[in-house]
Amino acid sequence: MGESDQSSEHKAVELASRFYEVLLRYVPPSTTLGELVVLTEVAKGVYRERPVTVNEIVQNTGISRRSVSRIVLRYLENGMIREKKDPHDSRKNLLVWTEVTFEGNRLWSQEWMRVWTAMER
Repeated sequence: MGESDQSSEHKAVELASRFYEVLLRYVPPSTTLGELVVLTEVAKGVYRERPVTVNEIVQNTGISRRSVSRIVLRYLENGMIREKKDPHDSRKNLLVWTEVTFEGNRLWSQEWMRVWTAMER
């Protein structure tokens, strides 16, 4: 392995380590990778102003419908996300964030961007 490969790998490991440090300040340590992936899919829908459904998360991630549904239910119950009816198809429930989740994401993303910027130098 060349020196630049080792340097890239080392930087990637350091960046991942810092990412996890920041993430642990905002989510419980018991949060699974699947949960993070589902939350990220909901976030992408929110920021693209095109909220997603459970079926779209299943299609985008390859995570089973049963797992996605369980994860979504937990986050609905704890108030991080909510469902709203699709104005174009009332059979569909769109997943959106609550204000508490928006605020948590603002804080997390600001801290993460500071870390990312510092690591780029």
